Amino acid sequence: MKKGKKIVIGVAAVAVVAGGVYAVAGGSRGEAQLPQVSVTKAETGDVEEIVDATGTVVSDEQKTFYSPVNAQIKKVSFAEGDSVSKGTKLVEFELKDLERDNQKAELNVKSGEYDYKNSINKSDEAQQKQNNAKSKVSSLEQQVKDKQNYLASLKSQLASVQAQVAADAQAQAQAEAQAKADAQAAQEAEIQRAYAEALTTYQNETLPQYQKELGELNAAYIKAQGEYNQADNNYQMAFAQWQADQSDENAQALDEAENTRSQAEINCQEAKEAYEDKKAAQPKMPEYSDYSSAGGEDFVTDGTQDDGQDLTDQGSASAASTGASVDTSGIENAIDQASSDLADLQSDLATQKSIAEADSTSLTKEEKEKLRVSNNLTELDAKSAKELVAEGKKGITADFNGVISKSAVQQGAAVTQGMELFTLQNTDKVSVDINVSKYDYAKVKEGQTADITIGDKKYTGKVTKISHIAITNEKGSTLIAATVSIDKPDKDIFLGVDAKVKIYAEKAEDVVTLPAGVVNIGKDGSFCYVLKDGVITKQDITTGISSEDFVEITDGIRAGDEVIEDLGSLEEGMQAEAASMLITLKETYSALKRIGVEDKKKMVILGDGPVALAFLSCAKLMGIQEIYVLGNHRDKLETAEKLGAAGTFLNKDEEEKKKASDLAQLGYEQVVFYVADRDQAVLKDICEAYGKPCEGKCDADILLGGFRMECEEKGIVVDETFDTGIDEQKDWFYTNSGLFIK
Repeated sequence: MKKGKKIVIGVAAVAVVAGGVYAVAGGSRGEAQLPQVSVTKAETGDVEEIVDATGTVVSDEQKTFYSPVNAQIKKVSFAEGDSVSKGTKLVEFELKDLERDNQKAELNVKSGEYDYKNSINKSDEAQQKQNNAKSKVSSLEQQVKDKQNYLASLKSQLASVQAQVAADAQAQAQAEAQAKADAQAAQEAEIQRAYAEALTTYQNETLPQYQKELGELNAAYIKAQGEYNQADNNYQMAFAQWQADQSDENAQALDEAENTRSQAEINCQEAKEAYEDKKAAQPKMPEYSDYSSAGGEDFVTDGTQDDGQDLTDQGSASAASTGASVDTSGIENAIDQASSDLADLQSDLATQKSIAEADSTSLTKEEKEKLRVSNNLTELDAKSAKELVAEGKKGITADFNGVISKSAVQQGAAVTQGMELFTLQNTDKVSVDINVSKYDYAKVKEGQTADITIGDKKYTGKVTKISHIAITNEKGSTLIAATVSIDKPDKDIFLGVDAKVKIYAEKAEDVVTLPAGVVNIGKDGSFCYVLKDGVITKQDITTGISSEDFVEITDGIRAGDEVIEDLGSLEEGMQAEAASMLITLKETYSALKRIGVEDKKKMVILGDGPVALAFLSCAKLMGIQEIYVLGNHRDKLETAEKLGAAGTFLNKDEEEKKKASDLAQLGYEQVVFYVADRDQAVLKDICEAYGKPCEGKCDADILLGGFRMECEEKGIVVDETFDTGIDEQKDWFYTNSGLFIK
């Protein structure tokens, strides 16, 4: 063992060490005899793993209550923290304003219904108009094509007639005056060229340009009409929104929608007038008679000007004199009519295309759903006066037995529909929320039974929920949350208080068991010590489940086999014999007399075996009132309490972890914790509890238990081992008790 400065944590009481006594009282220490060791037998019995935990009592069910009406609170029958019974009326309302307020709400519902129907009807009409336009487009396209072919045929016919007339006139002119034939022929050709050029210009440029401009104006008119319909639809929706909620924001949105609609209406009217004006100003198609009756002036027209002159007048006298004139007015009138009809068809086609291809002013499915939802919200916000009055008369009653955990309601206060009033937590459905260490969570399963202690009351329950997400506490330890439901909660349960929980995990029945204190854990597994031919021998064993006091042995030891309880200062391979433990009340009394405890008021017994319990019973008879027992077995400590111990202390891992946590306050880092070989499993817990950089090791010099902390850098040794504590009292005990302490 390393030496150094020793720091003593706390003040130790004068104690009687009873757990390690192994000689018959009265024996001489000087007699030559083999060392004796106390043994215990492996027995057949039951082992039940128990997981201890603490937690907080919570309710499995809670309900937050909201005001069903807009009213004033007439009466509140509770305060926060009160327990209430199922069916108790908790809140009553004043009813005088309900009827008036809800009459207004009903009118808003009707208004919303009308607005909804109006918007849907307009949307359906717009959709039908677009569908009709799409169906007309193909028919109009064919009609335009047919009319164009017909017009081309008329123009070709007119050109042929006019050409023939010109040819006849020229022939007659040549017959009358050979001298003028060449001039007249040239002039006639020029007339035909001018007319043909003007007609071509009219057909290919003037008329198409006019039709294009007319179509553009018509499209602009259709677009303006669509924008007006959309603006009107937006206005209707804004008006419906304002009707449902006459807020400043909705009023501003309504004004903006009305201004947009007015401007769209003006734009639509202007576009219509432009289209009508253009349609009335269709350019006149050139006529051949305008050219044939003109003088010899060198001027022609293509129909784009109104002051064009007929250049065919020079030859008209000759043609008239020979009777070679033909009346083409019928064809020309037919061409005019066909051109007019074509323009109308093209305009109608452009109109229907614009309607069919324009963005639909009908409501989308989502917009219709939004209107419907808005209308439904209005209906939900406005229950009938009869329903609201009924809700107000009914007030609010408790749905179950419980405790008011949160309250935001005051008598005389005005509340609105849907306003949060208070929260009720069910006391008939109660659980304990616990955290299980990472070493125990694998043992806990849903459905396992449990005992719950709340204050001085005990309840039964079962594990109903285990979280699958680990959490870390403030010390860095990993924990698993679980819920234990209480079977039959009563009125003595308070929510939010701490509770102790004992979970009955796995159980093995009719198996070989050993006391937990004789089972050691090494690097290669579990083992114990036995006497074989008088020699202390290490026996490897296989363990199953374990409780606080017993361990299931599945291999290595059979029922009835004797196992050494504690080696003490002895080692493997040494000779020893099983102790014959027999101590009488007289011997115990004599030992206590020699110690000199008659005038003591307090006494601490280290150990919980038969000798310790004998000392406890005898000390009570001697009048010592405050006797405390420190041991390793919960069942034996419970026996000590029944025999009159003022207090018992279980020397388990939690105590060692608490000591390590206290030592962390000294602030030392890079320390080493030493424990006995059999306590290797707790090293990690001790290091975690220390919370600072440290290392854990096993030390064969530590036999009884506890731990030793060393800080080599500071030359510090903090010795909390049981071995040292007993060594310091041995000489005193030898002198006064006449017993031998191993």
